[in-house]
Amino acid sequence: MKILIVDDDRINSTILTRLLSRDGHDVITATNGGDGVETYAREHPDLVLMDVRMPVMNGYEAARRIKSMATDQFVPIIFLTAITDEEGLAQCIDAGGDDFLTKPFNRTILGAKIGAMARIRDLDTRLRQQTWVLEAQKQQLQEQKWQLELHQESVQQELEVGNHLFSNIVRAGNLLDAPCLNHWTAPMSLFNGDLLVASYNPTGGLNIMLGDFTGHGLSAAVGALPLAETFYGMTAQGISIGELVEEINAKLMDVMPTRMFCAACLMEVDPRQKSITVWNGGLPDVFIVDGQGDLVMSIPSTHLPLGVVPTTREERKVEIIEMQDDYRIFLHSDGLTEATDDLEEMYGTERLLESVKRTDLPEQIFDTILEDLGKFRGGAKQSDDISLLEVVCSRAGEAPPGGRRQNSRKDIPPSAWQIDMSFSAATLKAVDPLPTLINAVMNLQAPAGHREKIYTILAELFSNALDHGLLRLETDMKKSPEGFAQYYIQREKRLMALEEGEIRCTLTHSPLSYAAEESADEQGEERGVGGEIHIQVEDSGPGFDPLNVHSNLESNFGHGGRGIALVRSLCSRLVYRGCGNVAEAIYQWRSQ
Repeated sequence: MKILIVDDDRINSTILTRLLSRDGHDVITATNGGDGVETYAREHPDLVLMDVRMPVMNGYEAARRIKSMATDQFVPIIFLTAITDEEGLAQCIDAGGDDFLTKPFNRTILGAKIGAMARIRDLDTRLRQQTWVLEAQKQQLQEQKWQLELHQESVQQELEVGNHLFSNIVRAGNLLDAPCLNHWTAPMSLFNGDLLVASYNPTGGLNIMLGDFTGHGLSAAVGALPLAETFYGMTAQGISIGELVEEINAKLMDVMPTRMFCAACLMEVDPRQKSITVWNGGLPDVFIVDGQGDLVMSIPSTHLPLGVVPTTREERKVEIIEMQDDYRIFLHSDGLTEATDDLEEMYGTERLLESVKRTDLPEQIFDTILEDLGKFRGGAKQSDDISLLEVVCSRAGEAPPGGRRQNSRKDIPPSAWQIDMSFSAATLKAVDPLPTLINAVMNLQAPAGHREKIYTILAELFSNALDHGLLRLETDMKKSPEGFAQYYIQREKRLMALEEGEIRCTLTHSPLSYAAEESADEQGEERGVGGEIHIQVEDSGPGFDPLNVHSNLESNFGHGGRGIALVRSLCSRLVYRGCGNVAEAIYQWRSQ
């Protein structure tokens, strides 16, 4: 088409000329209304894009004169205006305009309107040639429109049903209502390609995952189903973050197309160990802010996204950071930093950090980021899913409203059983056997209300046997932030260098029956059932003198020296035999 642009704004005129020329149109320009009328009389364009406010002659008058000259053909006029009120837009139509496009204009909408005007012009030409042809075409268009509306309504209903099912499956067991979490997501379409899930593990730590699938909409959201299923199942079993990464990666590579992958950050916030474990594969940097609102550290992506290549030991490596109570952790998808304003400028990491720094109170950082992002974007069209998550470490140990959700596994009546497992150095280097041991107990006898305690006892005794018995690590290393990080670096190195050694775990369960007891107020308590678990963990290390270990819980806010005291507080008995390399504990449980 030959298109006339009448606009005194050189920048707008240049942008429009480039866009339209790129689409194959022949473009001519005029700098004011009077010049536009003269150019129309000389060039006879097929369509006019008319600005409203111009010197010499405004757009309204120019439109009237052009319409009066076009007596033998339809010449569509589209007004380019910043006016949005109804009276102003009505004035555009009264002046002879056929449509309007508000500034700043959108290329897609502009192309659509020009295409629509071209079709109307063609229809008008054919009408002048043969009226009955146009009537037939109008009926055909109406029929097509009616069918399209029916199809759109049907598709919308199916999408809403799918979204309902998707939300119920992905959100099952989710703990995004945990007191320590603040989160916000803005999907680009009905289905969200960003996945944000959280769940407690058996030791009381909170596992969190933010995933960002390639693309957006339904095709991106489909991958969230196997990913969420694996996350919840493995978290409930106490699988470590590194092994969780391996399981999820294998699942995605199994079921997803090659071109589909997921940039993700997995994290465990453990208030008991006062540690933060982070694996970042393809997401933007994770930011940690202290109580003064200062940036303590950023954790960049050091791994490939999930679903790209098989997991190696190097790809399983995690960052372990000392957790302070005043820390706040911020995760976000790249949709946040790549959000654009009306001029297509990106929000960017630098602007994000500036909004963090200028916040007076740390508890206001989350809201400040969202407010700043909203002001920056204005009315710009969203181009990707956006997610933001804040973890408030001081509240990491608090249970969500209504308490923590219990595992759905049914309680099994007390019965006699025994588990005996031994793990060689080669096994300890290849896998973390603790979840296997834990799951064996959980599947046999782990009554509601006692599962977390049993898990904690086993985890502490097994970790002591491995870290201190075989690897000879010193707890005192954790007393400083530098030592805390060095502890886990040395743990990885020594574990990889371990050539010999063994840990043996023996668990024996005996059912118990409790007679009715009389309480102080002489109200009889019901007869109950329960059991007693004898736990023995033995390592082949040189051992230690338990009398020289000063383990306590009270006034101990550090990261070491709490394990033995914690186990002793949960068990009816804890003793060390041999040279200190054999731990024996008894845990009693009871249900009404």
